[in-house]
Amino acid sequence: MFGVRLVVAYDGAPFGGWQRQSNAPSVQEELERAIAKMNGAPTAVRGASRTDAGVHALGQVAAFDTAREIAPYKWERGINGALPAAIAVQYATACPAGENPRFLARGKTYRYLLRLGPHRDPLLMGRAWQIDSRRARPRRASPRARLEDWLDLDAMERAAEELVGTHDFQALRRARDPRDDTVRTMRDVRVIRRFGEREDVVAIEVVGDSFMHNMVRILAGTLVEVGRERLGVEDVRALLGPDARRADAGETAPPFGLYLVRVELADDRRDATG
Repeated sequence: MFGVRLVVAYDGAPFGGWQRQSNAPSVQEELERAIAKMNGAPTAVRGASRTDAGVHALGQVAAFDTAREIAPYKWERGINGALPAAIAVQYATACPAGENPRFLARGKTYRYLLRLGPHRDPLLMGRAWQIDSRRARPRRASPRARLEDWLDLDAMERAAEELVGTHDFQALRRARDPRDDTVRTMRDVRVIRRFGEREDVVAIEVVGDSFMHNMVRILAGTLVEVGRERLGVEDVRALLGPDARRADAGETAPPFGLYLVRVELADDRRDATG
């Protein structure tokens, strides 16, 4: 058997998430269908991250096994030819048979996009969370407002620094998340102004060893509350501990603003970058 690793990008809007499911289309299912056309047999695909419904990816990592000895670039080309337009293999490489990227992942980078302004941008609908006058910093938002007038970005940057390090993040996870170990290490949390050279776009970028369910979306929602001056930096600091409550954090930001950017694998030679 031969192993093939893929780095995959996808628009999460048409799918119920990465993982195969009975009641909605999934990215995993579409990949398996496309690979089976080349492989000539049903093929299981193993992914590094189970992204939720509506969440996008630039650098999801997946692997599968095959008895066919085909060059990686031919898998790349053939799979893309059978995939829907919302999914694309960025590149393919050989890997050991049986490889499971989920267990090799040593870190992930997520990005959450905010679009600030009084009117929606049709090109960013379903791609970024619109922060309009209903959600803006008190008394500061107007059609001619600067980026910093919509949200207190200085405060958001200070709050983001508080999240870096090893902490108990139980307050920043979905309430129904069943896991007992809620300690995680965030290597970097940054607020990036004028992302992509857009005057109206802010990115929140998070690099961590592992994440809990909805953790990045709750983190983003909490930082937005800091930007709106409804939470202070000291409130974010108080969220990091075993006694912190989910109710004291911000709302869960919508899924469509979230992107899985990169998965770091245990072997540096096999790092996957979106």
